[in-house]
Amino acid sequence: MQLPTVQTRFLDLPGSFSLRNGAVLDKVRVAYEQYGALTPEKDNVILLFHALSGSQHAYGYNPEVPGTGSLWKPENHEGWWNSIIGPGKPLDTDRFCIICANYLGGCYGTTGPASPSPADGLPYGSRFPHVEAADQARLQALLLDSLGIERIHLAGPSVGGLIALSFACQFPERARSFISIGSGYRASIEHRLSLFEQILAIELDPDFRGGDYYQGPAPKKGLAFARIIGHKSFVYQEGLEQRARKEVGGKSGLLTWMTPTRSTQSYMLHQGTKFAERFDANAYIRIADMWAEFDIRDHAPDGTFKTALEGFRRAGIPALVFSIDTDCCFRPAEQQDFVAQLESARIPVEFHTIVSTKGHDSFLLEPELYAEPIRRILAEGHPEHTP
Repeated sequence: MQLPTVQTRFLDLPGSFSLRNGAVLDKVRVAYEQYGALTPEKDNVILLFHALSGSQHAYGYNPEVPGTGSLWKPENHEGWWNSIIGPGKPLDTDRFCIICANYLGGCYGTTGPASPSPADGLPYGSRFPHVEAADQARLQALLLDSLGIERIHLAGPSVGGLIALSFACQFPERARSFISIGSGYRASIEHRLSLFEQILAIELDPDFRGGDYYQGPAPKKGLAFARIIGHKSFVYQEGLEQRARKEVGGKSGLLTWMTPTRSTQSYMLHQGTKFAERFDANAYIRIADMWAEFDIRDHAPDGTFKTALEGFRRAGIPALVFSIDTDCCFRPAEQQDFVAQLESARIPVEFHTIVSTKGHDSFLLEPELYAEPIRRILAEGHPEHTP
């Protein structure tokens, strides 16, 4: 089936936007896409949140996004979740209107470090503030307000699941259901350290210049190295050699002395190099740091699950949680703890452990494993519990 051509839309906030840390952005633009038609009552919306290096372009074909410069590569042109979104698919565009927005601090159209500061017209660079998941959720609530949409289904894989959870806890009266895929309620210490290593890899690149590199070469070596570090947790490592068997290559331009001798080395270099051409290093740092610090208990003044999830419970929001048995970003034991916390808060939850050899990336590569539970919760709003 030929993919429909779609365009990114933009919302310019009428006023400033204040972040939780006290920083204020005087001008904010939000890049988003919309698939499927709104009902007259605007009650058929799914608000979808993307992963760390994703974008607002989740479905269809989009060859150009204004303001992205050279970062919008051919690999970005097809939606990152075409396997799940579309007519008759789990996120059915014949029934639902799906909205997906690029994150604040990103590099695909929403205001970020590469955007011009109103103060002097130069890129924010190092001046761009730290952003929390709670800020992302509030900004997307303002996007919904601008569209006249009140209640939505929430869905998010990976980092997107964290922001979806933040949205449900901040605005429980607006959520019809909550779908979390390969996500959780916080980053583990192991993954927080991995994210820290990725940030250091970027900052140690001489071209990074403290984040103020937009007038010169971008820190592509550091960003490629960061992606290599991160990619280890996205794939199932025991199957990496098989996945990389066709990726034997020669000397990479990112290396000055070493010629890869193993397919896994070539594969990882290819992944890192390719990524460094389509993403911005400052944006990567902002979103990675947001992920590393997330803990839903920080949404509560007393730092407890009970208080953080109280509005979620009162609203009776049904939850659907997917764990992936080979996921190294959000391991199954962490997911089981997440579900236990939801159950302890008396939130109706359906839990599935996906058996996969694809690791964290399973949600992108194996849509059939997620389809029926997603269809059911969207159709019924009240999932069945499966231990």
